[in-house]
Amino acid sequence: LNNIASQSTAMIPSDVHELVSDSYRLYLSLLLCEKPVVTGTFTIEAFEIMKDFQIAVRGSGKELAEKPLTVFSCCPTAPIKWSDVTSQNLLDCAEYSIPVEYIAMPLSGFMAPVTLVGTLIQHTAETLSGLVISQLANPGTPVLYGGSPAVFDIRYETTPMGAIGTMMIDCAYNEIGKYLGLPTQAYIGLSDSKMLDAQAGLESSMGATLAALAGINNISGPGMLDFESCFSLEKLVVDNEICGMTFRMLKGIEPKEDFPALPRFEELLKEQHLLISDHTRRYLKEEIYFPSPVIDRANRSRWKEEGGLSLGQRARKEVDKHIGEYEPVGLGENVISELTKLMEIEARRVGMEKLPEIIR
Repeated sequence: LNNIASQSTAMIPSDVHELVSDSYRLYLSLLLCEKPVVTGTFTIEAFEIMKDFQIAVRGSGKELAEKPLTVFSCCPTAPIKWSDVTSQNLLDCAEYSIPVEYIAMPLSGFMAPVTLVGTLIQHTAETLSGLVISQLANPGTPVLYGGSPAVFDIRYETTPMGAIGTMMIDCAYNEIGKYLGLPTQAYIGLSDSKMLDAQAGLESSMGATLAALAGINNISGPGMLDFESCFSLEKLVVDNEICGMTFRMLKGIEPKEDFPALPRFEELLKEQHLLISDHTRRYLKEEIYFPSPVIDRANRSRWKEEGGLSLGQRARKEVDKHIGEYEPVGLGENVISELTKLMEIEARRVGMEKLPEIIR
C-alpha cells in the first residue's frame, strides 16, 4: 500500500502466551514486513527482547539509533499520571534513541474538562511531562508530540474517534506541538463504525483531510474501526486510497508549461481533444490521481458488466490480490535465524515449548 508509510502491531496474538504477545507481534512484523513499525510494550521486561530484535535487523545499537525501525507508543493515564511500565518505557527508549510517541488520552467531559480548551490544557500537561522524562534521560532523544484524546459521548458511554470534536482537539494539539518545534502525531482518520460503510468513509476521509491540512506529521488510523478496537484489512485498502487523495491535495496546483496558454488551446481547437497531446502524456499521471480498483470510476453499464461489486467486495478483492502477490522480505538468513532464536528463548522463558508455525 504505497500511500501508507508505516505498519502497526495493531493485532494482539492469542496463539502465544500473553506475556510474550507484545514481543511476538513485533517479531512477526519485522520478519514478514519491510515498513517501520508503530508498536509498544505491555510490560517492563518486554522492552529488552523488542530492542534486541531491532538491533539484530540493523546490526548494532549505533545503526539502530541512526535509522530507527520502530516508534514506541507511550501512554500516560488521565489525569496526568505515568505508570511504572510507561515511565520505564520512556527511559529505555531514550537510552537507545528509539523514537516514542506520547499518546495522552484525555476524554472531554469524563476524564478531562468538558471544554475543548480544557481538554487541550490537560493534554499539554500530560504530554510535556512525558517529554521531560525522555529528555532528562537522553537530551535530544527523538519524540512525536502525539495523542489519542476524544470527546466523551455520555449517551452511549463511548469515546468516538470519528467525532468532529475529537478531530478538532487533534488538530489543535498539533498546533501546540508545532509551536514547541516538535513533530506531531495523532490518531485521526479512523471510524467508530463496526463495518466498512458510509459512516466509516465519511469519518475516515474527513479526519484524514483535516489532519493533512493541519500538517500533522504522523497520522495513525488507517484500517481502524470500532473505537480503535478493531482492525479491518478491507478498510485498510480503502484508507490507502484516502491517503493517496490527501497526498495529491497537499501537492497543490502548480503551472506545468501552462503559460503561454494560447498554443494549448490552438491544439485543442485543431484536434478536438487533448488525449494524446505531448503535454497530456507528460503530466497526466503527475496531475491526476488514479486510484486502485477499490474506488469505482466506471460508468453504470461497465460497472454491471464487471460484476456490480460493492465497495466492500472490491476491497476484499484488493486484499486477496495483495496477499496473493506477497513476497518474503529481503532479510538475510542470518538475521532471520537470529530473530527466531531470540523469540524462541523468550517463549521458553514463559513455558512455551515452540512457536506457532509461520508460513513465509
